[in-house]
Amino acid sequence: MKVISGVYWDPGRREQNQDSITLQQAVTGRGRVLLAAVSDGIGGLKEGEIASGYITERLIENFYGQILYLAGRKKGRGAIERSLLRCLYDVNSELKTYGNGKNLKLGATLSLLLVWRRRYMIVHLGDSRIYLCRPKGVKILTKDHSDGGRGLARCVGSFPFQAPDIQTGRIWGKCGFLLCTDGFYRKLGKEAFDVLNPRDIGSEEQAGRRLREMAATAYKRGEQDNMSAVYSIFG
Repeated sequence: MKVISGVYWDPGRREQNQDSITLQQAVTGRGRVLLAAVSDGIGGLKEGEIASGYITERLIENFYGQILYLAGRKKGRGAIERSLLRCLYDVNSELKTYGNGKNLKLGATLSLLLVWRRRYMIVHLGDSRIYLCRPKGVKILTKDHSDGGRGLARCVGSFPFQAPDIQTGRIWGKCGFLLCTDGFYRKLGKEAFDVLNPRDIGSEEQAGRRLREMAATAYKRGEQDNMSAVYSIFG
């Protein structure tokens, strides 16, 4: 399975970037395994960059420590899902301990994509998003966990553990998955996503350029927030 990926990570008009992203790939005896994730520190709380960075750091450790083994050994979806849930439960507990020690609250969103043997799994908490991009159009795969504009209803952080939304499926034909934080998508209309048609992108440089074009459009429309995205095409 051929994979083309592009990434974008920019503080926008903020002094500090509280977004974290990761894109990891490895080839096992049973094919390529890909992990992509975006995490956005919660605005209004302290040390959002600590929360998002720690989440992605621990996911990378879990990817190389457990997920590659499970995907390569033909373990089922259930074993991989349990591994990711254990990882997030531990991260949540560790952030809670960290926050209690400094007398503060902190947290971050998480939108994660795992692909192996033309199967995919999505793990989601918060208002970052994952889009499925096909030649015929774009579809949002995640639901925003927002509380009527008053803030996030679910996240990973120094709060009681909240189970993420999990989706699984198979990859049919050529398609792309866009993972992005709210600063990236908030000012963009549906037409802005047309540049991500997977049939029109043939290289990683081109994928990255399309993300930069979308970010430039958001800037022109007044976006102030950090902007992060990972786009991977499978074919």
